[in-house]
Amino acid sequence: MAVEQRNAEVAGIVSEVDAAVRASDFPRALEISDAAIRRGIDDPALLFARGLGLAELEKHEEALADFRRLVVRFPQAPLLRAAMGKSQIKLGRLRPALESFDAAIAAAPDFALAHERKGLVLAMLGNPGAAQGAYRRAVELKPDFADALANLAMMATGGEEHSQIKSYAERALAADPGNATAIVALALLDVRLGEVAAGEAKLAIVLADPEFGNDPRAGLAVGVLGDALDDKDRTETAFAAYSASNEKRRAAYAERFAARRASDHVARLTAYFARSAVWKLEPERASSPDAAVGHVFLLGFARSGTTLLEAILGSRADTVVLDERYCFGDAVPKFLWSGDAGLDALAVLDDRELARWRGVYWAAVRQHGAEVAGKLFVDKNPLHTPSLPLIAKLFPRAKILLALRDPRDVVWSCFRHRFEVTPDSFEFLALADCARHYAAVMNLLEVYRRVLPIDLCVHRYEDMVDDFDMSVRAVCEFIDVPWNEAMRDFSEGTRSIDGRSVSARQIRRGLYKGAVGQWRKYRAQLGPVLPILAPWVERFGYPPE
Repeated sequence: MAVEQRNAEVAGIVSEVDAAVRASDFPRALEISDAAIRRGIDDPALLFARGLGLAELEKHEEALADFRRLVVRFPQAPLLRAAMGKSQIKLGRLRPALESFDAAIAAAPDFALAHERKGLVLAMLGNPGAAQGAYRRAVELKPDFADALANLAMMATGGEEHSQIKSYAERALAADPGNATAIVALALLDVRLGEVAAGEAKLAIVLADPEFGNDPRAGLAVGVLGDALDDKDRTETAFAAYSASNEKRRAAYAERFAARRASDHVARLTAYFARSAVWKLEPERASSPDAAVGHVFLLGFARSGTTLLEAILGSRADTVVLDERYCFGDAVPKFLWSGDAGLDALAVLDDRELARWRGVYWAAVRQHGAEVAGKLFVDKNPLHTPSLPLIAKLFPRAKILLALRDPRDVVWSCFRHRFEVTPDSFEFLALADCARHYAAVMNLLEVYRRVLPIDLCVHRYEDMVDDFDMSVRAVCEFIDVPWNEAMRDFSEGTRSIDGRSVSARQIRRGLYKGAVGQWRKYRAQLGPVLPILAPWVERFGYPPE
């Protein structure tokens, strides 16, 4: 009788939780299921409900812990796999999310939601063709699927088929009148057709909706609309769009990066090296089997002109450029992210260990497809600037080329563009954080230049715009290669660049003076952070206004 009573009790709890889930009352579902599980009731439905509730409260790590416990028992459950994928998206784990949605589709090929979410992940991974295919499949399975239709509308804004944008967006809004992505797609169409006020009005509707931000697609779409409004010089509305987009993206990734902020990392490095003596760097005693004739690290800060300089250098037949690929294996977390103990260990690495880590680096270079034998090798990654101690320790003969641009243009550009969210680019999502992070990295660089005996040359973006030949000749002299007039046509050098990047798309336009001083259009909006940047504006010799 006791067993029957227990079973009846469990059935009642499961029924109550199920009703809460169906009513989208996830806090209630979480409360009931969590209490039952803590009492020792082991029921898959309760564990799944608790995971859903945790996910709705943006506690995605905890939600995934519940989902992983379930997937061991029910590996083919499509709803479970889709729930896992959603939390993985929120945590920025795009490849695992793609695997989750693929597993859901394998178990249930007609599961429209899994196809739509797969499309979202593919779009975020920079594969628009495959994403479009996934969205279309979702619509085939569910013709009134608002999110899939809205995503197709946004993807159509990349072309000239205006009727397609309107058709998809209106179908989405017929199914879901408040769909933010569809409204933004129509707003973009308005702006392109010259109906700017109508586009701004639609943006205001989206931003006023408290549900805006629950979907990462809408946040990204609003950022795209910000670009269109910027082109029309509607600076106030464009800034509102950029800010709203970033606020939503920042909230979505806050849990993932709360304990691993790039700003904290830079602060720790600065404190350590500010009290360090000049580092002794051991000579490179062994070359790579496929040794390059020269080794250059192209560093700086995001949006400082590193990609343009990469394209120029990459246009040379005697030069191989690696575009923002990581090649240091476990060295960065082992030595740079593990506190003073890791840095102390890096400072005293012996010849054997140095040779081993160099081997790790060159093996990774080869894996990325760079054939450097007999070539000048340029490793371009502005985010590696804080890693200069590791670079200097492993490659003391390498030359450091530092790209510089007006700090105000850099910070504004980082804030307005939509990067894949990493510990570094997470800092860009709030304007004050972005300015402080820029200042902190530049301060760290100044400390490095006092402590590390490195061969460093500063290259200013604005100098290249003013006098291309003179500026690039100076770079060639520093890296010991002859000036080549063919470098003026640097389109050949774009082959190494990730075509999805903002910089790659802009470089195809060629060198243009309009990129200088873009911050001035947003002087009022940048006002609160200009004092943070003022010391660096003065230090680098830029005009105060």
